[in-house]
Order: sequence, then structure tokens, then C-alpha cells
Amino acid sequence: MDPKARFSRAIDSQFKHLGREATYKGVTSKHSIRVIARRPEQLFSLRDEKMHGEKPQLEFRLSEVSSPSRGDEIDINGRIYRIEEEPRLDLHQLVWVADTLAKNSP
Repeated sequence: MDPKARFSRAIDSQFKHLGREATYKGVTSKHSIRVIARRPEQLFSLRDEKMHGEKPQLEFRLSEVSSPSRGDEIDINGRIYRIEEEPRLDLHQLVWVADTLAKNSP
């Protein structure tokens, strides 16, 4: 088995065990996917003060969404996340990483 196929199987297993069901809403399509949510911490400087913040990131497989775009939405249990920046592919070109913003509360 070639290395890319091995990585693909490992990614599929990761999403099966750690991922959550979600609905991807693009301009022309709406379908079920699995996502892994992350909340990387960021420190912001405002004059002499340091502020702590989180920016939700969602990861989803290239095999489920071939070309995500800024403005597309992902619904996780009634909470809508809008993709704020152009998604980028991971090192192995198998997983999209999208910076998002929650639109509403459940």
C-alpha cells in the first residue's frame, strides 16, 4: 500500500472515531459530512494589554467536500458556522482546515 493510501485510511479512522456529524451547505449543494472541531488559542495585544481569544476551526475531508469556499456554512447540531477565510489543505492534501465564525447559538 502506498503512503498516501495509508494516510488516507488513518484520516478516515480519525474522522470515524473523533468526528461529528454535520451538514455542509455550499452554494450548489447540501450534504452530510463528518467534522473535527478545534479551538486554537490566540493572544492579541491591545496597547499594553494581552487578550486571550479562540477562533473555531473545523476540519473535514477532501473526499467529502471537493472545493469549499469562503461563505459556505457547516451545521453541527443546529449551530451554524460560516467559513470566514479560504480553507486550506493539510500537509498530506487530504483534510481541509477552515477558520469559521459561529452564526447563532443552539
